[in-house]
Amino acid sequence: MESAEKNDVIKLIDNSELKSLSPMSKSKADLNDVNVDEMCNGKNLMEVQDDNSTEEVQRFPTDPADWLRTASFIKFCAVHGVDQNNNDNFIQSKNQYSVGKVRFCNKTMFFSKLPNGEQISRAWLVYSHKLGKVFCAPCWLFKNESSNLANDGFNDWKNAHKRLKEHEGSLNHKTCLLKLKDLGQEQGRLDSMLLVQIKHEKMYWRSVLERVVSVIKTLASRGLPFRGQEEIFGSSKNGNYMMLLELLSEFDPFLAQHISKYGNSGSGTTSYLSSTICDEIIVLMAKKVKEVIINEVKSRKYYSIVVDSTPDITHSDQLAFILRYVSDKGAPTERFLEFIPKVGHKSLEIAETVIMTIDNLKLNISDCRGQSYDTAKNMSGCYNGLQARIKNINPLAFYIPCAAHSLNLVGSHAVECCNEAATFFGLMQNIYVFFSSSTHRWDLLNNNMVSKSRTLKALSNTRWSSRDSACLSLNENWSAVLATLTYIMDDDTENNITRNEAKGLMNKISSLETAIMSVVWGFLLSRLNVTSNKLQNVNIDCLDVLQFYDSLIRLIEQTRENFDDFETEALAKAVRKNYKITTTRKKKRKVFHDESESEDVNLSARDSFKIHTFIPILDKLKTELETRRHAYDIFCKPFTFLTKIKELDNQEIRKSVKLLQNIYKNDVEFNDFINEVLHLKAHVDVISIGEKHNLLSLQTFLYEKDLTNIYPNIEIILRIFTCTAVTNCSAERSFSCLKRVKNYLRSTMTQQKVNSFAILNIENQITRQLSFDDIIDNFATDKSRRKMI
Repeated sequence: MESAEKNDVIKLIDNSELKSLSPMSKSKADLNDVNVDEMCNGKNLMEVQDDNSTEEVQRFPTDPADWLRTASFIKFCAVHGVDQNNNDNFIQSKNQYSVGKVRFCNKTMFFSKLPNGEQISRAWLVYSHKLGKVFCAPCWLFKNESSNLANDGFNDWKNAHKRLKEHEGSLNHKTCLLKLKDLGQEQGRLDSMLLVQIKHEKMYWRSVLERVVSVIKTLASRGLPFRGQEEIFGSSKNGNYMMLLELLSEFDPFLAQHISKYGNSGSGTTSYLSSTICDEIIVLMAKKVKEVIINEVKSRKYYSIVVDSTPDITHSDQLAFILRYVSDKGAPTERFLEFIPKVGHKSLEIAETVIMTIDNLKLNISDCRGQSYDTAKNMSGCYNGLQARIKNINPLAFYIPCAAHSLNLVGSHAVECCNEAATFFGLMQNIYVFFSSSTHRWDLLNNNMVSKSRTLKALSNTRWSSRDSACLSLNENWSAVLATLTYIMDDDTENNITRNEAKGLMNKISSLETAIMSVVWGFLLSRLNVTSNKLQNVNIDCLDVLQFYDSLIRLIEQTRENFDDFETEALAKAVRKNYKITTTRKKKRKVFHDESESEDVNLSARDSFKIHTFIPILDKLKTELETRRHAYDIFCKPFTFLTKIKELDNQEIRKSVKLLQNIYKNDVEFNDFINEVLHLKAHVDVISIGEKHNLLSLQTFLYEKDLTNIYPNIEIILRIFTCTAVTNCSAERSFSCLKRVKNYLRSTMTQQKVNSFAILNIENQITRQLSFDDIIDNFATDKSRRKMI
């Protein structure tokens, strides 16, 4: 634009051309004194915060019928544009041409079509809902008298496309449009130099914060500590946060210059490098990660809850809150949200906390479809437990005991059923304590070991199935343990207490019964442990749990008949090859009149061990597995027909669909559901879903082939089934993070900071994907800053 035209624009804004140019005519003095709040009362508003002033937010109406040609409004439109109101229903634009001939404004009028078929938006065209007409914003603002679009509005819809094309090609329209665009550019403003300076200042501080956020993301996503003993750049005790900034500054001249200028400037000087700013950004990042998770859950509707508690370093109980849902790609997902302190152990207290947390997260508890906790009475009680209290609110929130925890209890109960098994595990722990309590004895043991890759392990009190590693290490080092105990027992240089302990351990481990127990439990624990590890996978579902439990039951049934094989293996490693003959006096049983004393069975030592030790252990394992399997079978049974629809006839399918639909009446409709299942049956007859034909693979098939819109009700049922948690292992894993985050050096950390560190570390995949701009914008929005960002 030429300078003369620029002067005309400035003159127009500053002088008398702003007089009575509005449909509601006002003088210049009236316009200067106009109350924008009063003018816009009850109207749709456009709002903007002026970056160059400390005034209130500027507000302007969006409907052209309410516009006033004020300097501030023209400036606003030049910088921020106008709202076209093109999402209106255009009912008010009705124009009657003749009987039965009615036309309306439509969205196509807001686009200009080029000869090659491309479309260009008419950003200058604005619709007035009150008048039912369209206006040209630039021509209206700069009073182009040559067109109705700039004055009274246009509503000749029959000839609209022709007239609009003529208008946008006119010289007056293009002049007004150029004036408006030029006014919006910084070069055409009186304060352009100030704006350039502010822009450079903002770029500088945003560059500083980008580096700060990058360091924080790196440390937080890995759960590493931030602070050191000192907060001084150049000190060797300033912690990981300042250490990384110093490291970056060695290769980044910009950051090096900033640190040298502001690094140790002290309080009262803005540097954005302090621990206060660091903590604020950590909280904002955690809030952003939490928002991402909640938005994902809301978009997928159905979810299940997982909670568990543990004491932290300050002996304060922390309740971990986890949500499980199905992602938009069809994969089961479990997300940590927060630790809740000092909830208590009563079911009522926990239930109130869980319900309040769900409400605070703006989630609908009626969309909860599952619960998974451990088997403690306050959690699993069928009358007053947490699961019962949640089901009273939402009957569809089915409770499923943690499959991995239940498997741990299966092994624990099997050990308790006979003294020989309990004695064996006590002996394993005593052997480990005997050698590990002395570096001298540990070295003697290592010297006798053929392979030093697997040393003796202690028993775990919480993860029972992990005793597999302790039993495996003992079996692999059996000969080394015997040789070392023999050496210590015969060594005259050892004190008598040590020699006696070695002799006692040697006497116990040498027996054939101990050798059999080591072989039997080595086999059983290895199977229990690999199954437990599989059950801890996030991708596990309830049908998988049933299959794993069934496989263990069949394995134990087969093992029950294999005592001879275990005995043969044990004889090869045992020192004493004979069973211990009991010397306990046999209690004489009363003989009844219809039997003789000869009917008493005198068992051999071998048969006695087999009947009273080996078989009870296996029978107890089988009984416990069958009992706990029942809880998973109840939930899975209505869904299982989907895994075998090829084999079922239509009548059986209809019956199964009706049974499932009766449970989820408000989620799926029967007729649509049955039609989709019949269609799917025909579909899978011609297409292979995969080797593992279960519900999760079926769901993956629907998502990969983009068939969810063809089978929406089946997808809903599969999503409900998959989102139901079957373990609380994610809560258990979050405890490891808690131990790292809140350790003895950071025991005074606030709960907000604990939760922020925990969610950034546990959900590090989301943390690393956070945008720098989003974090910095939130930082600038939430806090009043001394510097422009």
